[in-house]
Amino acid sequence: MSGRISPLSLEDFRGNLDLIMELAFPAKDRDYSLMILRELEEIGVDAIYVEFLADSLRIAFIGKGYRGIVIKGKMRGLDIAIKILRTDTAIRDLSKEAEATEMANSVGVGPKLLGYSRHVLVLEYVEGIGLGKWINELASEGAHVLKNVLRRCFLQARSLDVLGLDHGELSDARKHVIIRSDLAPVIIDFGKARIRDRPSNVTSFFSYIAFGPQSEKVMQMLGIREPPVDASRNYKRRFDEESFAELMKRLNLQ
Repeated sequence: MSGRISPLSLEDFRGNLDLIMELAFPAKDRDYSLMILRELEEIGVDAIYVEFLADSLRIAFIGKGYRGIVIKGKMRGLDIAIKILRTDTAIRDLSKEAEATEMANSVGVGPKLLGYSRHVLVLEYVEGIGLGKWINELASEGAHVLKNVLRRCFLQARSLDVLGLDHGELSDARKHVIIRSDLAPVIIDFGKARIRDRPSNVTSFFSYIAFGPQSEKVMQMLGIREPPVDASRNYKRRFDEESFAELMKRLNLQ
């Protein structure tokens, strides 16, 4: 049975060893857990959201991935997302992901990086729906809304291309783009991002909407019979504003 979810101060958190041990996933290692708690305190995290059950407390996890777990917390009065390195990952630290997120932030892309240490990232908390689910739930008469959201996604992808930062996972953007309630899309999770001479953010996102699980619905709502693959290939070859504008035109997103 689920219970009330509320923030618990790190001071109170420190007094509950069972809760502290949950910071080390999947191996509940005491030393690792205490190290994570120290890093959270050093960054300035004030509280972590926990679930209050009848006879116990447990961390309210947002997600568990291959490289880390994500929990919700508070810092300086703001809700935050906290990514913690898993105990069994091959990655030594989160510094590269922090640097990639900071780069993306420099061109207005991604959740804001608020602080980090070797094993912890603290990010702006992005509340919304994953792009895949959002498209599935979008009514057929919402073509203008879809066009606006996709246009903004492509503009962010183009900004990353110009920056020279390849997100690495936009060909499967279902959970890597979050749509806020105000319809602002946010590209998240730069764990696999890399600096490249010719990033493929635009072409990867094109591949998702043209051939991904919602492609038929997307193409229909955009009023397109066939995806403009030639325009995508031309952009990949030329990599300039003119070819990007042509791709947007062919997708009816100009």
